[in-house]
Amino acid sequence: MNTNLIQVLWVEDDPDNIQFYPIEASQYGLELVPFCCWEEAEKALVSDFKRWSAIILDAKCKYKKGDHDNAQRFLVHALSSISKICAEQKRVIPWFVLSGGSEEELNDLIIDSREEWDSDWIEKKYYSKTTDRSILFHSISQKAKLSPEMQIRLIYYPDVFKAIDRSGLDSEVAIYMEELLLPIHARNYSGKEYNNMMTSIRKCIELIFTSMAENGILPNNRKDGKYILHDILVDSRGGINTTWCSKILSGKNFKAGDKGRIESTNILPNILKDSFQRLIEISASYEHTVNKNADEQQKKNSRQTPDFLNSIGNSPYLLQSMALELCTIILWYANYLEDHDDEELNALNWNIIQ
Repeated sequence: MNTNLIQVLWVEDDPDNIQFYPIEASQYGLELVPFCCWEEAEKALVSDFKRWSAIILDAKCKYKKGDHDNAQRFLVHALSSISKICAEQKRVIPWFVLSGGSEEELNDLIIDSREEWDSDWIEKKYYSKTTDRSILFHSISQKAKLSPEMQIRLIYYPDVFKAIDRSGLDSEVAIYMEELLLPIHARNYSGKEYNNMMTSIRKCIELIFTSMAENGILPNNRKDGKYILHDILVDSRGGINTTWCSKILSGKNFKAGDKGRIESTNILPNILKDSFQRLIEISASYEHTVNKNADEQQKKNSRQTPDFLNSIGNSPYLLQSMALELCTIILWYANYLEDHDDEELNALNWNIIQ
């Protein structure tokens, strides 16, 4: 996938067209990704919905791989599926019909909802493969643009997602950050719905701490030739003691129960010293309210965040500020790793005394 090009899901089964049309489309900033039948295209639409910015349908195509080309069977199923999937995902993907068929054959099959995004194309309901390809490609490049998810990664926060890659963070971090940042720019999320993503903050922090252990920045053990988080920072259920990790980064010496004493050197810039702990405390308290494994005391103590959000009408601003603060942490971490890429030297900043 070329992330600099608008991603277009394209249903077409003519080998010659599949060879030459993508070359033409690329001149308009489009990447046509071909599927030979709707059955295969539908799977790609569902499994990777956020990738696609537009859909092109060859009217005379197959509904299922073993079918014969049949415009009525294909278009009826495809257009119905697109409408249903987009409704479930709360985002409209503009679709277009590019065909060598005739108006008489296709007009009754192409539903009028196409006018929502293509009302200025009044010559007919579809585009002719023979005469209208360049018009269609130009229209898509103007109307589809990048999907909202791709805009988050490539337009609004490219430095953050590049930092995630540079630092070798788990790919889940990019997914969580996309989910946290998208509602800041999209209008179709309620405050309560957005606040339910609070636990993604903690999940990102845990993955950052795991990466820090791999790079010697946090206490680690060697296992199967790789560094993993030290046992002293992992509870009996395999969960990470994020508060202790935060203290180590801030250079705070403390006794880790009966496991030993941890001494460390502060590596955080002053402006970030309180960031980790603040994000941990707020997100963790929200997490306990939905954590089936939390005991009664944890549940009792963890009502503060959701109760506060409820008292201000489930405003999204707290979580939005936390997501943006996490962006800053990710940028700092990527730059820190570039300057401190020696795991053994990094490990000199902490010591465990039994």
